Amino acid sequence: MKKTNIVSLSVPGFLSLILLIFGLQAYGQDTTKTASTLPDEISKIVLVSCVPCHTSEGGLMSRTKLNFSEWTNYAPEKQKEKAAKMYSEVNKGDMPPKKAREQKPETIPTKDQLDIIKKWSESFPPAVK
Repeated sequence: MKKTNIVSLSVPGFLSLILLIFGLQAYGQDTTKTASTLPDEISKIVLVSCVPCHTSEGGLMSRTKLNFSEWTNYAPEKQKEKAAKMYSEVNKGDMPPKKAREQKPETIPTKDQLDIIKKWSESFPPAVK
């Protein structure tokens, strides 16, 4: 069976591609980072503690603050910001809201889960300037 190259670049074409990539990086567009999905251990916590409100089906205010249905559409910098804010709110006891915590205590993250959220929120790379 004959092998076919899908992409074939001449030397000048290859050099142009390299220059384009470096040029975009020089102007602050990071071509190597893409938005990420939630890690499994975070997804498990979010499913119980956050998803009832913070998805496209949730309340208007909660989904405008953080919408897990849109997580992969957030830029990496926005994901980092949202993860840090999420940890801060959960750690202070402001999330889940008091009413939700009273009605469904199982939504309150445990100490171990808080540690997982903290570690995750701190794992994002520094913002590119």
